[in-house]
Amino acid sequence: MSNFEPQPTQSPSPLQTEPPRTRPGFLTLRTKFSLFVSLVIVLACSSLSGYLIQQEAEVMKTALLNTGAILVKTLNKVSVNRLIIHDTQYLETMLDGALSAPEVVYAIARDQDGKVLVGKSKGRLVNTTKLTRDETRHLFPDDSLTEGLIAPAPQISRIEPLVTVLHASPLKEGLLSDRSAERKAAEGFRIGSETIYDFALPVYRQDRRLSTLELLSSENLQDSGSASPGQSGIIGIIQIGITTAHMQQSLNQTVWHIGLLTVGIILVGILLTILLANRIVTPLRRLAEASQKIAEGDLAVTVTADTQDEVGQLTTSINRMARALQQREEAISSYVHTITKQVTQLSTLHQTGIVITSTLDIQKLFSTVLKLLRKNLGFQRMILVLHDPGGNKGVVSDVSGVSPEMEQQIRHLEFSIIPGTVEETLLIHGHPVFVYNLEENAHRMNPLTLPLFQQIGVISFVAAPLLSHQRVLGYLGADRGNQRCTQEDLDLLLTIGSHVAVAIDNARTYEEVEKLAQTLEERVTERTQDLQSANERLLELDQLKSSFVSIVSHELRTPMTSIKGLVENMLDGLVGTLNDRQSFYLGRMKYNIERLTRMINDLLDLSRIEAGRMDLHQSAVNMGSLAREVVESLQPMAQERSLILEAHISATIGFIQGDRDKLIQIFTNLINNALKFTEPPGTVTVEVKQRDDGMIQTCVVDTGCGIPLEEQQTIFERFYRGQSSEMKNRGAGLGLAITKSLVELHGGSIWVESIPGEGSRFCFILPLTPTTTDP
Repeated sequence: MSNFEPQPTQSPSPLQTEPPRTRPGFLTLRTKFSLFVSLVIVLACSSLSGYLIQQEAEVMKTALLNTGAILVKTLNKVSVNRLIIHDTQYLETMLDGALSAPEVVYAIARDQDGKVLVGKSKGRLVNTTKLTRDETRHLFPDDSLTEGLIAPAPQISRIEPLVTVLHASPLKEGLLSDRSAERKAAEGFRIGSETIYDFALPVYRQDRRLSTLELLSSENLQDSGSASPGQSGIIGIIQIGITTAHMQQSLNQTVWHIGLLTVGIILVGILLTILLANRIVTPLRRLAEASQKIAEGDLAVTVTADTQDEVGQLTTSINRMARALQQREEAISSYVHTITKQVTQLSTLHQTGIVITSTLDIQKLFSTVLKLLRKNLGFQRMILVLHDPGGNKGVVSDVSGVSPEMEQQIRHLEFSIIPGTVEETLLIHGHPVFVYNLEENAHRMNPLTLPLFQQIGVISFVAAPLLSHQRVLGYLGADRGNQRCTQEDLDLLLTIGSHVAVAIDNARTYEEVEKLAQTLEERVTERTQDLQSANERLLELDQLKSSFVSIVSHELRTPMTSIKGLVENMLDGLVGTLNDRQSFYLGRMKYNIERLTRMINDLLDLSRIEAGRMDLHQSAVNMGSLAREVVESLQPMAQERSLILEAHISATIGFIQGDRDKLIQIFTNLINNALKFTEPPGTVTVEVKQRDDGMIQTCVVDTGCGIPLEEQQTIFERFYRGQSSEMKNRGAGLGLAITKSLVELHGGSIWVESIPGEGSRFCFILPLTPTTTDP
């Protein structure tokens, strides 16, 4: 993500408008994203929870039915002999054991006529034929449930129990079957939520008596469902009721747990969604703020990019844009400062010349010149010293920028020229002096002037000799107060000193200085105008070039298309039969027409790219599938040159956002180049893989002649054709330049790796489209 670092802002331009503000009542991007993803999470979790609860209910119901079936079959097997002899005591014990299961609410043993021999329930069983309307109804099955098992007598033994769904009535504590539910409801009974499954299985007389071990064997119990026991008639019915109350209780508990888990997952998902939205939207908002500050004129703003995704690329682009604008602003400021400084210097020279030529009073001239230089050139103090060759000494003629007391003390001060001092270098040898640090050069200073310089506060100074006709007339010195002087100050002072020296020596020099100043100003103006005219001419020529290329390309395509059509018609025999020589020449014409058409198309593409009119119609594109498609389409060309063209695509390749036609053009240009510069038998391989940094890398590898190292730096330039390749393989030099431009328009980059004599590897990367996965 990106962290916005505010910097000192600059005052906005008067032409800047107020930044657009978000209108009230509109949802922000963060809110929309959070609501959408939260809704997806809620729907997904709710659907999954409902499905899990339904599956759990089905499993519980199946287990309950299996339990009832196994239990009634077991009681059926062990009660055969006891029903024959009507051993009620044993049957009661057996039914009590069945009631020990929590799901069993009643167990009944009936005789062959359906009469209840023994009945057990977790309530009180009442004979339905003797029950009056006012009596309290307890748990019991309806006698009619077993009538179908007795009359008429079945011809085939029933091996699976009869299962009847019963419903408990809260008003009357009885059981209603599905067949009587509507009738009872019409009488005022309300159907409750508790369901009881009634299992009834007839007991048949068996031809042979099974042993107790066989009766209790799990294998016999399992096989009883498929075996047909020998019998001579029904001797009774075993009937049990299995309630869903415990299952419903467990299911309710499961629903409660799943509900809590679902709510927890939804809350965590919404929290993660909010965090993700913050992580995505916050950098974008910071980028918007940074862009706004840049728009307001704060070019020093920076945004830190912490990722390599689209946001990171956008951050990098904004930083580059800000740096470029700042550098441009600094360059403009530097140019303006330089021009202003040069104009000031020229103006000062001009004004100095005017002053020099306007008076014959040397002392007035010195005072005016020093004040003028100090004011316009930014010097803090200036001093003019004249050389007295007769007495081999120097005389302070004038000083500017000091207090009146110090000026009175320094003016007309005379000092002897001591060998080895700065004064000797200036007044005897006529060489300029640049003292960067006065304290370090104190041993070179005159003992008479050094205390004065220290008292004034001079820390660094420059001095230029006044030379005229190989004679030293004196020197001109200056300093910048608390700032140290530079070589530029010395150069400027040398220029000024020469003018002052000439003014002192000859009055005619005033005229020459004025003329020189005027000439320099005219030259600057003339050069400026020449540069402006040249720049305008270059812009006009560039526009004419682009227009010429576009017009010529469009005008050439129409006749080229007509010529190609006529040649193809002739080759197809529409004008008569052609001999081999005619077919050969026409084939060569068609080949060169197609080659010229490709060059024209390349020129048009290049013209659009340079003019910024190349539009991308982007959509989701799988680079692996696209690579296979282009390789298949270029197989005939490879087979014609006896070359092997193959594609190596990684198993998992994501999608990118790109213009399919432009991507096909990129593949075609690179593969055509590889086929053109590879001699048979050779191989051209197209490799596509997904990198860990979120980029799709595509490489076109050939075993051709390779590219020298010195040409690898310029191979992507417009109209560049490799000097090491054969003349027949050289094209217009536009294919790789267009390919590079198309790759960069898609937000990618391209490079080449090559070893002469071994082959080349052209690779380009494009950003992967980010995918969103459900939490």
